[in-house]
Amino acid sequence: MFESTSKAQTLRRVESKVSLFRVPELQIFDVAFFTACPDEVIRQVQNTFSGRSVVIRSSATDEDGANNACAGEYDSVLDVPSADAGALRRAISDVIASYERKRPHRGNDEVIVQEMVLNTSMSGVVFTHDLNTGAPYYVINYDDVSGLTNTVTSGGGEYANRTLFIHRGASQSLRSERFQRLIHAVQELERVMGSQFLDVEFAIGEDFVPYLLQVRAITTQPNWNRAVAKRIDAALQGIQAFVGERLQPMAGVYGSTTVLGQMPDWNPAEMIGRAPRALAFSLYKTLITDHAWRIAREAMGYAVPDGQPLMVSLAGQPFIDTRLSFHSFLPAGLAPEIGNKLVDAWVKRLQAHPELHDKVEFDVAITTYSFDIEEKIEVQIGATLDQEEQSAFKEALRQQTRTLLADGGEGGIRKALARVEALAGKQLVESSPGTGDITALFGIIDDCIRLGTVPFSILARHGFIARTILLSLHRRGILTMEDIHLMQSSVRTVASSLVSDMRRLQLGELSRTDFMAKYGHLRPGTYDILSPRYDQMPDLGMNDSQVRPEQEQSKFELDTSRKREIDRLLWAEGFPELDADKLLAYVESATVGREYGKFVFTRSISSMLELIACFGERNGLSRDEMSHVSIGNLLDVVTRSSEGSIEERLRLIAEDEVERHALSVAIRLPQVLFDVAGVHVVPFQVSHPNFITHKKITAACVGLPVGQTFPALAGKIVLIENADPGFDWIFSQQIGGLITKYGGANSHMAIRCAEFGIPAAIGCGEQRFEMFISANQLLLDCAAGLINPLH
Repeated sequence: MFESTSKAQTLRRVESKVSLFRVPELQIFDVAFFTACPDEVIRQVQNTFSGRSVVIRSSATDEDGANNACAGEYDSVLDVPSADAGALRRAISDVIASYERKRPHRGNDEVIVQEMVLNTSMSGVVFTHDLNTGAPYYVINYDDVSGLTNTVTSGGGEYANRTLFIHRGASQSLRSERFQRLIHAVQELERVMGSQFLDVEFAIGEDFVPYLLQVRAITTQPNWNRAVAKRIDAALQGIQAFVGERLQPMAGVYGSTTVLGQMPDWNPAEMIGRAPRALAFSLYKTLITDHAWRIAREAMGYAVPDGQPLMVSLAGQPFIDTRLSFHSFLPAGLAPEIGNKLVDAWVKRLQAHPELHDKVEFDVAITTYSFDIEEKIEVQIGATLDQEEQSAFKEALRQQTRTLLADGGEGGIRKALARVEALAGKQLVESSPGTGDITALFGIIDDCIRLGTVPFSILARHGFIARTILLSLHRRGILTMEDIHLMQSSVRTVASSLVSDMRRLQLGELSRTDFMAKYGHLRPGTYDILSPRYDQMPDLGMNDSQVRPEQEQSKFELDTSRKREIDRLLWAEGFPELDADKLLAYVESATVGREYGKFVFTRSISSMLELIACFGERNGLSRDEMSHVSIGNLLDVVTRSSEGSIEERLRLIAEDEVERHALSVAIRLPQVLFDVAGVHVVPFQVSHPNFITHKKITAACVGLPVGQTFPALAGKIVLIENADPGFDWIFSQQIGGLITKYGGANSHMAIRCAEFGIPAAIGCGEQRFEMFISANQLLLDCAAGLINPLH
């Protein structure tokens, strides 16, 4: 059993009992002794360490216990030369003073003087179970860049951004020698301490020798659900079997294997989260990833794998099968042998560059003809195709893109917008969700797919095509990135109208009733029944202390010489029916259409959620309970007789799903999964954010939970998890900058920030986001591609 002793005495107790960890030489004295005899303490330290550099560490009586810890509360001073008596005295005094900042120091508080570990290759902290859930993982937060030993424990900057989860039953799967030696040393320490619930601070030398710097008990154990933790082993076995099967060839689908990812293509982690509840997951699946994505791409002239749903569930966590995505990015009619080669090439590229997982449409696959097609083929395909196959691929892309830009077919912008308008018209005459007539759900879902998510999928694909073409004009030297930003900021979308109307609302020029009639359906979590709609937020728009000044959106105009240059390029590349004006008009209509389509179809989803909530309330179930009932289970309950009342049946379903969801939250999986080993050894991918504008800002930051408004966002850097359009209200608040956990280069918030000229980092990843949200201030430098916490 773990014995509750001071940090210093714990180190002293284990140093002679561990053989795989090396405990740096240490000396311990209490504060009372130093206060009475400082010179004697200094003399003893100098005699012990003989000029070597040391670390002065805290060891307060309330710092480490079996049920409480004050990790990080007190100071440590690194790299103190032991030959310098003055430096030793100051460092020791600083550590003791840090005790007094919290409470009066006690005579039995201690101080540790420990040999400084030099020439480290890695340092960090190991938790022997997940700190939040108690799930059976070794969780290693580490820095293998700076060569310092305190960047993880101090939350220090860009270096402390790596995390590795290792399932406790799979440590033998480790391939890295340094991690093997570290985990073996931790396992020995667990045996010595008689506990599997440890918080271990470590360093690794350049020779891969692990050093033990501190060890304490994990103190969050009372918060854990032990039943969930026990089920994880069985769940991971099921995931491993599923993934192993999924990686095999599939009938009717190009490619010999796949990569599963949470952010490629329809980026479910951004839209519904890493571990969504049953209702949100099932709505996203039903409305988009089962059929709508495929129907839309087929209408646009893409090849599609017949009947395949795009998204799979791994213990309730959503993953996109990128093999299906890559297949569906190919022009229809392309020879199967070319299709197989391309899909395999793109899967291999994503395996080699997992950091591109949220940029697959731009940097992994080639999804449209563009004016840098030769460079794209060289980088993203290489020697995969011979010259004849390359020519066939380019010509197929060219003809497909010509058809789409001509806007005359089923996959064009005009027809897609016509269907969206038809949905908007039907929404005006829909019965109120307040009636609670759950049978209306069938019609709303059908209309939302046919007239909402299918045409939106077409419009979204046009948005990607438009941006790809713009970026290729930049690559050809015709447009600058500043031109592209100005072009995007000149486009007036539905978000521009929302910000303008929010301003009018705040100034009393627009009634709340009229504002909510247009925008009241929006909610920060589009698929989340627990996320309140705008018209359910009584304080939204009521604060007029930070009214955003009216901004004129100037029309972007290219000069004549560059228009002629584009005209010549279009002719040379085989687009004689287009000129610069028509091309730029296409770019604008694609951008506007995509945002309008999303605005309309989310109204239907919002109505579905309110209808479900009303039905649940009528049958005695809360919104929280209904969030755990999938749309399939809900419709099954109302279309099939069974024993028990509707309330009893729904509550049983919800209770089962609560347990499944707790398991889903506790299980750790990588955002990019391409082999079965990744199920057990999970690196958190260091994401490269998509920086918007070239601006730089240093400001206070504020994290914005879903469904919560803040009265003072002006000038601050706002942090949100996803790029949901329900957060568009923040652009009426004069925010200084934006950082999101999830999101791609062409995501909703990327477009919004470009439109309003707001510096942003879209999609910084889970690990970095958690570091940023705990900071008081941030430096966001978009031109340099930097985000630095300022403490």
